[in-house]
Amino acid sequence: MADAVVSAVINKAVDIGANLILEEGHRLYWLQEDIGWLEREMRHMQGYLQNAESKKSTNPNVDNLIKDIRDLVHDAEDILDIYLPQIESHGSSGLLKGMSTCFLPYCWTSSLFSKEIEKIKMRLKDIDEKRKTYNVEDMSGTDDVSNVDPRTTKLHVDDPIIVGFEEDVEELKNKLKEHPFVSIVGMAGLGKTTLAKKVFKGIKDNFERCASVSVSQKPIIENLVKDIAQQVGLEKEKQEKNLEKNLYSFLQGKRYVVLFDDIWDTKAWDSLKTYFPIGSESASRIIITSRNNGVGRYIGGQNSLHQLHPLDDSKSWELFSKLIMRTNKKFDSKLEDTGGKIVKKCGGIPLAIVVIVGMLTERGMSEFDWNLILHSIGENASDDCSQILGLSYRDLPTFLKPCFLYFGNFPEDYEFSASEVIRLWMAEKFIPLVGGDWEPEDVGADYISKLEARNLILVVKRGHDGRVKKFCIHDLLHSFCVNKGREIDFLNTDDHLESSSAKRVRRLSVHYHSIAESEKVISQMTKLRALFHFKFDKKIEIKCLDNMLARFKLLQVLKLVAFVFEDVCIPSQIRSLSRLNYLEIDSESQVKIPSSIRDLEKLQTLDLRGCQCGVKLPIGIWKMEQLRHLLLRYYVIDYSLMRLLCKYQQVQVLLPNLQTLSRIRCFDLKPTWLQKLTNLRKLELDDVTPEIMEVLCGAEPISKKLEVLSLRWWGSDCSMNRRVSLAKYERLMKLTIIEVKMQQLPELPPSLIKLTLFATKLIEDPMKILKNLPKLKILNLYWNAFVGSKMDCSGAERFPQLEILQLCGLSELEELIEGEEMGMPKLKQLIIEYCPKLVRVPKRLQECLRMEN
Repeated sequence: MADAVVSAVINKAVDIGANLILEEGHRLYWLQEDIGWLEREMRHMQGYLQNAESKKSTNPNVDNLIKDIRDLVHDAEDILDIYLPQIESHGSSGLLKGMSTCFLPYCWTSSLFSKEIEKIKMRLKDIDEKRKTYNVEDMSGTDDVSNVDPRTTKLHVDDPIIVGFEEDVEELKNKLKEHPFVSIVGMAGLGKTTLAKKVFKGIKDNFERCASVSVSQKPIIENLVKDIAQQVGLEKEKQEKNLEKNLYSFLQGKRYVVLFDDIWDTKAWDSLKTYFPIGSESASRIIITSRNNGVGRYIGGQNSLHQLHPLDDSKSWELFSKLIMRTNKKFDSKLEDTGGKIVKKCGGIPLAIVVIVGMLTERGMSEFDWNLILHSIGENASDDCSQILGLSYRDLPTFLKPCFLYFGNFPEDYEFSASEVIRLWMAEKFIPLVGGDWEPEDVGADYISKLEARNLILVVKRGHDGRVKKFCIHDLLHSFCVNKGREIDFLNTDDHLESSSAKRVRRLSVHYHSIAESEKVISQMTKLRALFHFKFDKKIEIKCLDNMLARFKLLQVLKLVAFVFEDVCIPSQIRSLSRLNYLEIDSESQVKIPSSIRDLEKLQTLDLRGCQCGVKLPIGIWKMEQLRHLLLRYYVIDYSLMRLLCKYQQVQVLLPNLQTLSRIRCFDLKPTWLQKLTNLRKLELDDVTPEIMEVLCGAEPISKKLEVLSLRWWGSDCSMNRRVSLAKYERLMKLTIIEVKMQQLPELPPSLIKLTLFATKLIEDPMKILKNLPKLKILNLYWNAFVGSKMDCSGAERFPQLEILQLCGLSELEELIEGEEMGMPKLKQLIIEYCPKLVRVPKRLQECLRMEN
């Protein structure tokens, strides 16, 4: 399993080698040779590790070989990260000037690099002798990056297949009619959360207020309660002060239901229960899940308990068969005997069955592959599904292993954003450059799809194009990632810090203690590549953080969540993190980004969406050539200095790699700057001006790669008095227009999948254009997006793909015209709200209708 640490080193070597050839030519041939040699040897190490993992159970000495290889790989990564940037810096500025002041440092650093490489070569000889002794062979060459384009829309089935719970669901619904509490208890992996969510979904419409939260092992009570308060509709002002009193008063006398998933101990419940009027005459209900029967009994009493047990053989086979046939239409009868034996070893644990099916379907539907997995499971797997989880991990392609383990850096029950995870993988060099039309972001999306296919992630939400947008992982899989990550020195968390191992830590996630409490140990982590801070209830001291960051010279990822900075300026030492690829700041206080951010020449992602009280950006942000994703919030930019400078000097825009520009104010943009962002895929603009619209709708697209476009205006009128065209954006899939007034709908490309219009005050019926879009699936028209009285939905072959239609706040709308024939053959949901004059809805649509006044 240690081969997870090798992928990043290989990708770094490939990346560095390519840059040397591109930028330095033959002058640094000796360096290219060393880098190429290192890449080849790392690939051999990866292959040896794959074979060694399968042999260590029969030969304990192989464990020592694995450790030696892992240590060597870590040291090789350190050499690349420490010396190559220095050589690059000295060489590019010094050699061209001959015997300059930079030449001697260049020679000295190059010499040190060569000496370190020689040490690696000597250690490799020793490793080679050992692996020959233990008969460990190179198993590399079997992993290939998929050539399936993740941008292609596919059929996805996200509803979980539930077997054996039918009677449980009805029993629990009936119990909730009489009892205020239901406690679903049982061992991990039995489906407690799935069952609880099924029950919750089935009864929540009977209550005035409802909420669902995951408590987990070490909860932060205030955050859980705020989440519940938001879900039940408590005013935001009342969430900030006297939350306990305000929430209790708000729920008093109301019928509410709350699901508390995964409560570990009674202390958590004692802290939570004071916020809720429990046992009142309002007939409210509480649903909890827990692995501990005692916790369920303590919360709701003996009568509240609903014990889950493993599935019997018949139900296990039923679940297995349904899962197999969901991805494979045919199930060869020759596989039934082997399949039955595999199911038997899953011990009736649904999670184990789901994970093993993910492996089988990815391996192939052959008897050979199934027998191979059967014999790999082990004899005692039915007692504990950890063996099956371990097997599923070992069965992953090598390039996916570090990506999967990376989930262990995040808190339990974390809801992942697929795009965020991909950007982090890129920053860590887990994703190789594949060339051609594919960007690293596309490869990352493919990796997410592969993990989904293996049932290692649970899809929470999909995007407009069918790609995974949000996902989570089961807590057993999360525990596996954490434990395996610690075992191979891949990651660590602040509840397992030891001074003796501090210098080996590569990634640290702070969940449980403030950084100040662990400053002494954390400061020793000089090899740190990634620092995650998720601690929500402590105020960080800038001086403390500065002292530590000064030591993290190799840091590539810095994610600071829920900070309250004492000063408006971020830590000054961030500018010294020359290898930083990813920077995210989430702060409740105002944040000022210093001009030295320009020194972070490798920065790919700057995510400031979580800064709630304002961000000030320097003008140098427009010249960060490697920046791929600039993520902001619509109300946080303060460019007063930039506006002043623009009057006296030309601001140069140099962002050739920028793919995402999110929530930037157009007051701070010169319209012509957009024409220089030729690689944009996602553009979100606030305070749109007519001049900006002219550029966007000009003869040539600003970017031929644009997939998502959002245009907002929150001030006085921004009006377009003529029809404009966005049809030239041939890849555009999602378009949002808010308060940009236009009499006629723009010309739209046939690629469009989702369209949202808000307060656009269209006079001409938009359906005349929209009904002909071949891929349109989601159409949202909000608050006088259209101010006419009639919408023409007629035409047998119109709206061929439309699934969701929302009409909200169209105050003048009176009629939806169906004509002799009507399209929308795939419509699943029609929502009509606050359309007071609408009196006629076609019969064809009424069966999909949910109407509210």
